[in-house]
Amino acid sequence: MKLTVDTPDGMVVTLGATEVAAGARMFSGKVARQRPVLVNGIPGHMSWRSDGTPLSVITSTIAEGRITGIHIVVDPAKLASIQLPAPA
Repeated sequence: MKLTVDTPDGMVVTLGATEVAAGARMFSGKVARQRPVLVNGIPGHMSWRSDGTPLSVITSTIAEGRITGIHIVVDPAKLASIQLPAPA
């Protein structure tokens, strides 16, 4: 399992299922609204803060029925450059 996170400070890569799961928990408390979206034609998930600003976009890579990779964008500059839907 590979987790790639685009942050304002650069890209952070985490390897290993246990490590990826621990990293995913750190984002869960900041989400106010969320919904499934298409990101460049790929199913993903969009989250917003309580003030309506984008928090993250998440997509997954699936191989042989298993998630093998997760890509999260939390960099506000990158989020601003993506055509994003309004909060749900």
